[in-house]
Amino acid sequence: MTVGRWVAVGLALAGLAGAAFLVVGPRADEGALPSGRPASSAQLTGEWSGHGTATRCAGFDRCAGTRELALTIDCARKRCRVVPFDREYGSPPLRYADGHYRAAGPLPPGAAPTCGGAPTSTAQWRLDLVARRGRLVGSYAESTVQSFDCGATGVAWDVVLERR
Repeated sequence: MTVGRWVAVGLALAGLAGAAFLVVGPRADEGALPSGRPASSAQLTGEWSGHGTATRCAGFDRCAGTRELALTIDCARKRCRVVPFDREYGSPPLRYADGHYRAAGPLPPGAAPTCGGAPTSTAQWRLDLVARRGRLVGSYAESTVQSFDCGATGVAWDVVLERR
């Protein structure tokens, strides 16, 4: 084959590839989180981390203005589960509704506020996130309910999490 024929063959193949791109179009990043609809298990599964800024502080003398947050989302089973910080916080299901990913679980005794010298039994954490530009954005909160002896407490942070 002559050089001219090789050039002609190369141009023809490049033209076919260009035509295929125009017909099929570019592929979306399958790992990116979609906004406004549920993400696939593969898009959610993994380690997420970031920071939060305090938005509420009730029942405490003072609260940390910022907080580091690390989540593990595991979608190996039928329903995705989430673990904030470590396994002591439980691994409740991560539910999707109305464009939000939500989960709630018990605060471990070491992280729960105390009442009468003992950790409160009503201490919970709550997570409320939305997918935005490949990140999970929303709030992380910890609270207790008022009891006979102790007042209610609540602290919340606006958080931005990225995949590690």
